[in-house]
Amino acid sequence: MTKRIAIIGGGIAGNAILHHVVNHPKFDDSFRIDIFDSKERMGRGKPYIEDSEVLLLNIPSDEMSMTNAPYNFVEWLESKNIPVHNYNSRKHFGDYSEEMFRRTAGVHSSVQLIDCKVTDVVYNEEIESYAVTSEIKSEEYDAVFLTVGQLSYSDPYRLKEKQNYIHNPYPLNYNITEIDGSVGVIGTGLSAIDCVRYLIMEQSVDGVRLFSRSGDMPSVRGTSYDLNIQYFTEEAVDAYIKDDLISLDKIIKLFKKEMSAQGVDEKLFYRHPESTLDDLKYDINHADAVGKLQYLIIAVNPLFSRVFPYFTKSDKSRFMREIHPLIDKNHSPMPPEVAAQLVEWAEDGRVVVIDGIDKVVTNTQFEVMTDSNEMFTVDYLINATGPIKDVEKETSPLIVNLVDRMLIASSELGGLIVDKEHRIISPRYGTLKHMYAIGNLTFSSDYMSNTVNILVKTTKLMVEGIMED
Repeated sequence: MTKRIAIIGGGIAGNAILHHVVNHPKFDDSFRIDIFDSKERMGRGKPYIEDSEVLLLNIPSDEMSMTNAPYNFVEWLESKNIPVHNYNSRKHFGDYSEEMFRRTAGVHSSVQLIDCKVTDVVYNEEIESYAVTSEIKSEEYDAVFLTVGQLSYSDPYRLKEKQNYIHNPYPLNYNITEIDGSVGVIGTGLSAIDCVRYLIMEQSVDGVRLFSRSGDMPSVRGTSYDLNIQYFTEEAVDAYIKDDLISLDKIIKLFKKEMSAQGVDEKLFYRHPESTLDDLKYDINHADAVGKLQYLIIAVNPLFSRVFPYFTKSDKSRFMREIHPLIDKNHSPMPPEVAAQLVEWAEDGRVVVIDGIDKVVTNTQFEVMTDSNEMFTVDYLINATGPIKDVEKETSPLIVNLVDRMLIASSELGGLIVDKEHRIISPRYGTLKHMYAIGNLTFSSDYMSNTVNILVKTTKLMVEGIMED
């Protein structure tokens, strides 16, 4: 009996799922796997598409790999005679990921790469199958993996379609060209930093203004640590469950106890710097202390997604308001060399961070207003606020149809709701037996656990359970 599998999205998660399925002992000629994505994203995903080489990974190259067969990332770089740096370009990792993907797909005639977008999935409850409709065909499958990656770019100031407004900057070397005038970037996260580096290093602009509400930037990656977690463990967290609830205060207390045991200064986690520039300098000069905090957060990260559903509604709101921004700041830090360059440009006046942004008005130029009634004008405005997280605000046909059919539902933290096996929980049908989601769509259930290495490990466990079923 043929087992028909559809993987919707050929990025990092789809790539890892394919690898684990075809390398599982139970994989045989009875499987047929169709993978849907656009040609430019197939095997690499949105973050690693062809783009400028000044856009660097924010995780050290020796910590990045899809699998170890036949190469890890560093071995692949060496095989291609590409210099191995602490942080290689995202393009290089995309090249590596795509080669591993196509190598895996190419040795199995039952694997088909389909260069088109999926527009709808219809569930047949009686026979538990899924009709997947793409731009070129509609076909039935026994199992579906939803791995579409990031949702559409947000547009917080409703400027889309305005002249000289760049709504989604990626790929930068295609969307940001021939800048002739003053330029501003909305956002201060990793995407905004990408834009700054590209504008100054590749487009030779004289200066860039960074506009945001807070002015906060990601921290700077510090020294790497392999930590032995002592107190903030699954057993300790589960012991706090009472009447199907966990107190946020108890979780905070337990996390503080772990920080103390690891020699992490609590003040470092809770710090609120007055100056973005001073904050970057502090991280650069305190790499050991900052690194230990970052790798502690990475190590215990899965437990935050585990406890979140057990918080009361008020504790969830408080967590998102008080704790999430601090985790977010330290979870995806920028490379030290990138930070050092930003400091240099800031001190030379080429990069200026302006916080407290309230609104943007379009006239002959873009007029950016702050909450203290300051106004800044620029000729070009680049949106680097990142993708939306609420699936109900997505405009792509596939997600719109899945929401409308009540196959998926929005989670409180963002993305959609899945169970611990990553099966989609439908508000209409309940837990869908063979429809799974992972990646950016499961932001809530996999709370900030979507780095490449974690995705590879998580998909391995997920596929092992699926293949047993």
